[in-house]
Amino acid sequence: MIELSHVSKQFGDDTAVEDITLRVAKGKFCALVGTSGCGKSTTLRMINRLIEHSSGDIILDGQAIEQYDPVKLRRRIGYVIQSTGLFPHWNVARNIGLVPRLLKWPATEITARVEELMGVLGLPVGEFAHKYPHQLSGGQAQRVGVARALAADPDILLMDEPFGALDPITREKLQDELAKLQARLHKTIVFVTHDMDEALKLADHLVVMRDGRIVQQGTPLALLQRPADPFVESLLGGLERGLKQAALTRVKDHMTSLGPTLPAQSRIPADFSLRQALSMMLRDHCDRLTVVDQGDVPIGELSLRRIVKEAQLDKVSQRDA
Repeated sequence: MIELSHVSKQFGDDTAVEDITLRVAKGKFCALVGTSGCGKSTTLRMINRLIEHSSGDIILDGQAIEQYDPVKLRRRIGYVIQSTGLFPHWNVARNIGLVPRLLKWPATEITARVEELMGVLGLPVGEFAHKYPHQLSGGQAQRVGVARALAADPDILLMDEPFGALDPITREKLQDELAKLQARLHKTIVFVTHDMDEALKLADHLVVMRDGRIVQQGTPLALLQRPADPFVESLLGGLERGLKQAALTRVKDHMTSLGPTLPAQSRIPADFSLRQALSMMLRDHCDRLTVVDQGDVPIGELSLRRIVKEAQLDKVSQRDA
């Protein structure tokens, strides 16, 4: 869906992005991470031609971006930024319906689409449609920004640190909503963040940048298991890499079937992460947990000893490979 081949960007004598090559498959979630000034936002903005690249090729859906009219290109790509960019003198419904109006959708279709997206993003129409941006909380405004980006049903969604200005609780809620939304809609998403935990939680493909170059890219699990250098390792959490890796795996993937010595006290849902399970073991001073399904029916057992043994086998397998 999106291909960058040997792309660079110069601002005068300064090189912001240097010779990067990246491919984002259709329906995948790609996160660009790195320290401030590493070139991730510049890379994002070159995709929809808010910034023109200096050299290399950028291909969208098989066609070079130079072949698109810039305005029409941006209208087919959803774009969400940290400050939301909502028009302060327009109410919520009008802000969300902006792009469909520019595309000359019928009024009835615009209204239906606005109401649909407000429902999906937890903004009851009767309560929020006529409110103005200054009447919204940060989380509500960001939901409106996401709804506006999705209004014309674009195939591609670009998101530039959309949750960076929110408090931790609101940020986590919106991350969860975005993950559910992506599981339902399967958009091709490029997401810029400086928060590695956010990137690990949301992305299928992780791209680590430094000084305008791509240092390493791959699945989050692959990078956690084999960081390319000390910089990537530190960005991934250093000594906490094991816990971050545990957050990406589900309890159901490590449990054993029911046994006669199944503990009766501590229970954990099968879809919880291994990190949550380890936290529960520490909290409850135990080394085994009962795994339950959505109906709270026991379906297996999670053993700390088995988790450690599997980790040892994985390490040996990686070393041999």
